[in-house]
Amino acid sequence: MQNYSGEINKQIEEADKINEKFTTTSLPYNGTTLSYTTNPQAVYTSRLLDFKNLPEPKNAIDSKDNDSFKYSESIEAIDFTKLSLDKNN
Repeated sequence: MQNYSGEINKQIEEADKINEKFTTTSLPYNGTTLSYTTNPQAVYTSRLLDFKNLPEPKNAIDSKDNDSFKYSESIEAIDFTKLSLDKNN
């Protein structure tokens, strides 16, 4: 057990060294740097979004009209455990 805690502490120290290299206001992205500045006088708030009344997706598939749904129902009736895999049969 002592050996594991020593390894964990070593990994934590390595992670801390890596984290010191990065700041919270500047993140590398595809070779470029993204930076942001906050206004100390601004009030930042968050809110929950209401997803109850979303429209139907335009690419939604109606299962009654979907051909692959019909095929999947017919495949379920096949007992694959009784199929012979012998090439001579």
